[in-house]
Amino acid sequence: MDRLWAILIGYLFGNFLFAMVVGKYCLHIDPTKYGSHNPGTANMGAVFGKKWGILTCLGDLIKSFLAVGIVYFGFKHNLLLIAYTGLGLVLGHCFPLLNKLQGGKGVAVAAVVAVCYNWQAGLITLLIALVLTIFMKNLTIPPQMFILLFSVYIIFGLHEIEAGIIFLAISAIMIIRFWRDSIDFFTGHGKKVDILYSIKKKLLRRN
Repeated sequence: MDRLWAILIGYLFGNFLFAMVVGKYCLHIDPTKYGSHNPGTANMGAVFGKKWGILTCLGDLIKSFLAVGIVYFGFKHNLLLIAYTGLGLVLGHCFPLLNKLQGGKGVAVAAVVAVCYNWQAGLITLLIALVLTIFMKNLTIPPQMFILLFSVYIIFGLHEIEAGIIFLAISAIMIIRFWRDSIDFFTGHGKKVDILYSIKKKLLRRN
């Protein structure tokens, strides 16, 4: 029963898409009608500016920490329930009933859940994803690699099978959400994002 409660609490919090909150109350627009039509950090930053992308990301991070905290401290510090909360969060974020099932891709949410479950593995796999992003100049494949690598480590490194299966389910949801972008990437039509170039450009402007 605790597992079900964890999923439900996660799903409830996941439904609150901060791209929609920022869009409605700060920009007075509907983010799903612009850019990639995805109510997430990347689209908000690309279309409306990095400030709004960062604000969206912070909101999604906070809601995820709140959901995980409520479940973890409310259910006797049960670490396994963090994984189930994460499943609910990603489902709610990617397929929110409050937004007609039109949600984001769950990257920020999954990152919080991974770090809360095992901070060492979470940070290492996120760092790997960041390095991949820099070299691949792509925001599609690295996030999927991050959660897949994390899931594999939980199963084969820590031998925590049940949690690992839940994280694999989270991986599957993210792969589904990234499906079209992945096809674009492998067919040579994916959008390139040069992080190093952006940093250099900012530094040159300051000088």
